[in-house]
Amino acid sequence: MPTSALNPAPEVNMATPQHPAFGGSALRQRRSSHSSHSSQSSHSSHSSYAARHPDRVPPKAASPNRAFLAVIGVLALVLLQTFAGLWLFVKGFLLTRHELLGANNCTRPADSAWTLPAPPTAFDDATLLKWAEMLDPQTGVGECRLKPTHSKAIVIVVDALRYDFIAPPPAAGSVSERVDLAWKPNPHYHSVLTLPAQLTAQHGSPVHAKRPGPAGFLAHFVADPPTTTLQRLKGLTAGTLPTFFEAGANFGSAGTGVGRVHEDTWIAQLRASILAQRGADARAGLVFAGDDTWATVLPGLFDNDTMWTYDSFNVEDLDTVDRGVESRLLPFLQPQHPDRKAGVHDHWRLLVGHTLGVDHVGHRFGASHEKMATKLGEMQRFLQNVTDAMDDDTLLVVLGDHGMDEHGDHGGDGELEVGAGIWMYAKSGFGHTARGGKMDAAEYISTPELEALLPSRIAFSPLPSPPYGGHRSIPQIDLVPTLALLLGVGVPYSNLGSVVPELFAHPDTLLRALRITATQMRTYLAAYATQSPDLTAFRPELDTRWLAAVRADAELAAALHGRAAQADVEALWRKAAQAYHAFNRVSLVSARSVWAQFDQVRIGLGLLVLVLGLASAWVLRSGARAGLIGRLDADPADGDAKVERASSGAEELGRVVYAAVRTPALVGGATGAAAAVATQLVPAGVANLTLLDGLLAGSAVGSQLGLLLSASSANLRRSIRSQESDSAAVPTTTRALDAAGWIVLLLHAGSFASNSLLIFEDRFVLLASAVLFLLRGAFAVGAASTQRQQVRLGLMAVVALLLVRAASMPRVCREEQGASCTSTFFAGTAALNSPYVMVGSYAAAYALPRVVAWFLAQSRSYVGVAPMFFTWALRPALMLGAGYWVLDWAVALNAVQASGEAARVEWVKGWVAVVALGLPGVAVVFWVFAPLCLEIRREAAEAEGEKAKVTILGYSNSLGSSYVLLVGAVFAVLFLVTQPAGQLALAAVLVAALAAMELGDAERDRVVLHRQRTETPAGAVHLCAGEVASLALLGYMGLFGSGHQATLASIQWRVAFLTSPTLSYPLSPLLVALNSFGAVSLLPPLLVVLSVVWNATPLPRGSGRKMPTPSVMLHALLTLALYNALLLTASAALAGTLFSRHLMLFKVWTPRFMLAATVALLAQAAAIAAALAGWHTANKVNTIFGTEFA
Repeated sequence: MPTSALNPAPEVNMATPQHPAFGGSALRQRRSSHSSHSSQSSHSSHSSYAARHPDRVPPKAASPNRAFLAVIGVLALVLLQTFAGLWLFVKGFLLTRHELLGANNCTRPADSAWTLPAPPTAFDDATLLKWAEMLDPQTGVGECRLKPTHSKAIVIVVDALRYDFIAPPPAAGSVSERVDLAWKPNPHYHSVLTLPAQLTAQHGSPVHAKRPGPAGFLAHFVADPPTTTLQRLKGLTAGTLPTFFEAGANFGSAGTGVGRVHEDTWIAQLRASILAQRGADARAGLVFAGDDTWATVLPGLFDNDTMWTYDSFNVEDLDTVDRGVESRLLPFLQPQHPDRKAGVHDHWRLLVGHTLGVDHVGHRFGASHEKMATKLGEMQRFLQNVTDAMDDDTLLVVLGDHGMDEHGDHGGDGELEVGAGIWMYAKSGFGHTARGGKMDAAEYISTPELEALLPSRIAFSPLPSPPYGGHRSIPQIDLVPTLALLLGVGVPYSNLGSVVPELFAHPDTLLRALRITATQMRTYLAAYATQSPDLTAFRPELDTRWLAAVRADAELAAALHGRAAQADVEALWRKAAQAYHAFNRVSLVSARSVWAQFDQVRIGLGLLVLVLGLASAWVLRSGARAGLIGRLDADPADGDAKVERASSGAEELGRVVYAAVRTPALVGGATGAAAAVATQLVPAGVANLTLLDGLLAGSAVGSQLGLLLSASSANLRRSIRSQESDSAAVPTTTRALDAAGWIVLLLHAGSFASNSLLIFEDRFVLLASAVLFLLRGAFAVGAASTQRQQVRLGLMAVVALLLVRAASMPRVCREEQGASCTSTFFAGTAALNSPYVMVGSYAAAYALPRVVAWFLAQSRSYVGVAPMFFTWALRPALMLGAGYWVLDWAVALNAVQASGEAARVEWVKGWVAVVALGLPGVAVVFWVFAPLCLEIRREAAEAEGEKAKVTILGYSNSLGSSYVLLVGAVFAVLFLVTQPAGQLALAAVLVAALAAMELGDAERDRVVLHRQRTETPAGAVHLCAGEVASLALLGYMGLFGSGHQATLASIQWRVAFLTSPTLSYPLSPLLVALNSFGAVSLLPPLLVVLSVVWNATPLPRGSGRKMPTPSVMLHALLTLALYNALLLTASAALAGTLFSRHLMLFKVWTPRFMLAATVALLAQAAAIAAALAGWHTANKVNTIFGTEFA
């Protein structure tokens, strides 16, 4: 605000010594003829005078270090308590699925003539179950493998190969007339990769084959979420279900061992089978080339000398991995290939290739981009080479590990993300059927009940309906038993998939495959039941389904041994196949419903710590405002005399808190450790806390209870009553804003109770922000004392409202929002930045420093080092940040690619990012050592004989003007890692925050004037909850405006390669974290501290008073911590208890909880950093003006 009676610019005598920390601005002062001595001589004279007259010179100002150190300590305590609660809750809620390390020890050889044993003598349940033991390969004569249809296999994983990329297009002619008129093929990915559909249509499906010959199978391949590559590879090799929490292991998992499959896989079965024949020291002939994630998932299974891995996270590189896969695998298939070497490429059994180009094009440009057509065309040529070279004894499998949405993202469970495609092809076919094509294979083994449970045909929105009423659809894990049995090896131990019936065309072969799969699945589920109670509720139904399958099998055995009619045998074949298939599917659906094992003990402890943490933070916040009761010095001059009284200032508050939590934390930690040791003695599954769990839980709960119950609960009662006792010291409008802030927080947390409200959280944030700024503007205008203030504050409110609305315009819609949301973050449906938006972001980068300078100029603070900082540090950093994305857009242009300059542009782009990151780093270092933003101006004497006046410009906002430089440096980093539309949103958020500073300053002035009118004792003026809530919501505006939602799919992985074309640690993960969480975690704490120090006029040396800035800062940061902690506790409580079995748990509530947990921890850590920066700024003011802080 401008200099006013509340914030005067001091006028000093011209003889006042000049402090060197005033900076170069002092050198520009207008020197008069009266100034005949230097600053050094003045300082020398002043020092000698102080030595001669110590009673006339104010003592040296006390250091603010202890007060701010107490602030840091209290904030660290809150952070540690939050971490402890999260540690316990996450270990109970986001557990990995219980893994069984058993393997299918299938030693019985395949027997093509195998048949059912003699039927049981009776058909009662006990006799049937006894007879079923004969079908078990371990206890009876049952089979565990089939005779292989192919001795070799080629598996090509095309990362992110969505189903409609390979699906056959609508037929021409009469069929096309029935195509949905609203549907149009996408030229970038429809009818480009046509080989699978062409060969399948040419040779037909195996189910219709009447004689051996080429056949293909093409289907919609449904992935289990999360749709990240590492989790999908686990499902594709082991047949298991992933857990949501494992998605975090996908980033940077290569080489770390994180995400390794410990369970049985079909590749391990194949390797064991080969080595059993060749010898343990022989080469197995298992070859791999492609995504290095396989080295993490399946270490040691492929032959070391024929395994070539490539970096999987360089999304900027569209071709290296694909070229590598092609160059490494084709020599094994093409006898005349120039790279073929005898002894290396001759003997192989399995070729696995994992290409990444399609996925990287999606991440880089989106699905609807011409480079997608180019990449799919390359895949077409590669697959053509493979099919031309493969022999009749080879099985080809081409599949996508997951799909992608139109922006190229994946990770969640959206239709396009889980909708991968699969194509299986063999020149020798898969055998011939005895059904003669009379019935569809999926229909043959299914029933209406199973179709309702897990339909075999579903619609797929990118393709028209009609003519497609539904696409043949199979779960991804069905590939595991199918591939194992086609290759003649055992089904993996932990498999939950069933077989693809089209590939076991003969009814007898299909039934045997289903029986083998179901038997292994029952073995696994029985072993799982001994380790976990998860499936206990489903056991009766599973037992009933198994008994029905055994009964149908027994009836078939009776018919076969009784030489029944062929028609009767065929009917019983189908009945038994349906029964076994029903058991398999019900087992899968049951396991999916309990795919995450919850530890209620840890969940309960975690929630207890989080709830007590809320109460503790409230008490600490109240203590920062009104003090906490503890044993303190009765009088500093009275020696060691101690009395029980309320603390005064941050330093005494820190002492009280330390005394209250020290002993209870130690006792609680010891008790927790003892309890953890005791839990090791109880049965597994009841409770099993580690020593670290016990220490964290005990220490956290002990410190919280010690704080809440200290001094006979006086602090708790004081914190509850303190708001009422302060009501007379603030005007009604301030109390209304405070209440509005808490109401908004409660509504925000309460909205998590409804998934319909939760998925539209971005709309709530916009509405809540607008309401708060509207209230603040109305109150400010209504309470303004002059017309000029009314106009000015009204304009600030209007500007804030308009900017909040502008910040909400860039958005990325989440799948659940459907037609109610239109994505505007990218240009069209592709993941490309709009050139018009880039022009806007470049203009914003140029103008933003000037806008911030205007706000500083209102308090005459745009002086000293500020102009230099904004001109030579902030503006260049912002413009480089905007320019980076211009280069990123330009490098993909066809003209640039054709000119051969793409590599040079890429090099320039990388260095632009490096410089754009380095400038803010240099700026922060400069800020640490820079003087305050001050300038001394002298005014000539108005009359002869009078002394000249010296005015210190920037004095009234010396704290805020210095601190805003740091905010600008941090903002420049966030600006760089945010894409152009998000840059505009961040710019709007920053300017809206500065307008909020002015409104907040007017609100605090109103409190001061109210106290003067009501003769209320003066005290610290704290930020109300409404002001802090406004800044917290601005952080969320930045989150949503920068292209994010509470979904995995909205993570912008491409930012990891901002400075380098390859993945680099720890910079790449840090860049992604800054892009994802910087706006909502880093900005709010910095803005809160900036609000505290904005226009907080320093009290000069000798004033006899101390500035309550540390207490005010602590109070405000704890209010922000309460905002984030309540959102965290609400999301954790709802996800961990009320909605723990809700259908949308892992789609809606779990991602929101993960966001809340990350924001809470990062924001509290950022609050400590922001307070440290405030401490450093206070030290500058203390050094120059002798201002003391308490």
